[in-house]
Amino acid sequence: MTAVTWSQSIAVDLLPYCITAIAAHLMMSLGQTLFHRHLGHRRIGGRFFSNHINFHHTYYSDDHLASNQSSSRDGNNTPFFLIPSFFVVGLSYWVLPLNLLIVQVIAMAMSFYAHVYLDQQYHSAGSWLERFSWFIRKRQLHFAHHTDGNYNYAVMHNFWDRILGTYKGVN
Repeated sequence: MTAVTWSQSIAVDLLPYCITAIAAHLMMSLGQTLFHRHLGHRRIGGRFFSNHINFHHTYYSDDHLASNQSSSRDGNNTPFFLIPSFFVVGLSYWVLPLNLLIVQVIAMAMSFYAHVYLDQQYHSAGSWLERFSWFIRKRQLHFAHHTDGNYNYAVMHNFWDRILGTYKGVN
């Protein structure tokens, strides 16, 4: 077997895993954006809305968007994201082979963790990520959301806001 055929064989074998991981991540990112927009900023969200507005948007308001201290766990909305995640994994169990289901679950967990981590870093004064221009830009877009809660719901991928018509750029 030549090197070209061997590498092509590996690429073909890895393709379903890559597609599954990317699709799972993008669906988690879209889900976060939709939850944030439709439940986190509307009374129909009930407890999710209360937690988000009364904690996150109160603790990180116009005059205090980043802090040297980590906020407490009050207002944690993680359980609300787990409910649809379990539903998606349950449905996927009937459709995907076990190896791809495992990839999907891992990708979803990593995506969720990345979302939570990135949001924490946006609000951390002196974050180690401040050395990267992409982070500064995403933080500015996130802070614009805290200034006007009708825009920039996405935490990770701002193209969702562009698609949904909720993107507002910053200078």
